[in-house]
Amino acid sequence: MKNIYKNKKECSICSKRSLENLIKLNKFPLTGIFIKDKLKKNFPYFFNQGLNICINCGHLQLSKFISPDLLYNNIYANRTTESYLSDNAINFFKNFLFKVLKKKRMEVFLEIGCNDIKLINSLKKNFVHLYGIDPIWKKKKVPKSSQVTVIGDFIEKINFKKIKKKINVIASTHNLEHIDNPYRILKKFVDKYDENTIFFIEVPDANLMIKNLRFDQIFHQHYHYFNIYSLKNLINMLGCKIIAKDINYKFWGGSLVVAFKKDKNIKNKINNQYKKLKPKINQKYKKFKEHYKKLSKKFNSKKNLIGYGAGQMVPSFAYHLNSDLSFLKVIVDDNKKRNKKKYPFLFPDIKFFDKKLLDNIILITALDGVSGITKKLKKLKVEFYNPLSKI
Repeated sequence: MKNIYKNKKECSICSKRSLENLIKLNKFPLTGIFIKDKLKKNFPYFFNQGLNICINCGHLQLSKFISPDLLYNNIYANRTTESYLSDNAINFFKNFLFKVLKKKRMEVFLEIGCNDIKLINSLKKNFVHLYGIDPIWKKKKVPKSSQVTVIGDFIEKINFKKIKKKINVIASTHNLEHIDNPYRILKKFVDKYDENTIFFIEVPDANLMIKNLRFDQIFHQHYHYFNIYSLKNLINMLGCKIIAKDINYKFWGGSLVVAFKKDKNIKNKINNQYKKLKPKINQKYKKFKEHYKKLSKKFNSKKNLIGYGAGQMVPSFAYHLNSDLSFLKVIVDDNKKRNKKKYPFLFPDIKFFDKKLLDNIILITALDGVSGITKKLKKLKVEFYNPLSKI
């Protein structure tokens, strides 16, 4: 595969060549991959990675951008309908959407990164027509519907001729962080539509990631780590103004959602958080490493623990533990599609939930599902470890 990655040299927000490395993640694994038995030959499962900060504007981004063709190949398994959090996340977003719009019936909706169109399907009663764009439909048969149009391609290759109706609402939920140059992409849409079009963006909140010591959430698929300041800088550069914002504390450790539209009076001014953000990250990352050192000492000496939660980010959890999870007898999961599969280079097999499998102390392995899994295990009266708790 040509151009498998690029070393990031300029900031994707302000375009300045002023990036400074804060965190190194050598031989970091690709996540979201589940295999039945054999590894795929000649497939690169690991890359040297890192987190950079822009000295000019304070935006956080990866040091290496892996090609989307590799990241979202046919063995990448993450899909919206497979996430038990998705219903709550979608409901939160829809409540924010209609609160801003002040009405529940409009003409045309477009979703950038529509995944398996779960959000779009939930909005059929609210819009006359809905468009979705996502590369996962590039080689798949798109759903046929007079109300829904799905375009299978990367947003970078958007062809506006395929969008034949004027768009009232444009949404991107947990997609902007995956895009190489979010400014360039959003500018195409801002230039195409007028001040009556309202944009909705939802991204993981980097401020909460840092505060809660969730550096395990840094991974190859998320090129960018936005906070309210970097998101506002991006929106201001587009000649737009944020008109509403909120945080969903129950998804991905905290998701930041904003609504914005064109504003002729907006001033293109950078709010640089570099001097505040850099020392905070250094301090918090040190605490994160200390916490995982304690976790590693605690769990690597044990045998036959049961993992619960075959989330896409388990390889990141294992990486920071410096372990192949061989202390786990098995990982139990509520997703039947992951039954009898495993993660590349990790020891335990995945098995669909059966209470009989919970025959030892449980370690929660899907960190983004800790809340829901904790409730279930307490109800089952099973002893368990929560890796996010203090040791």
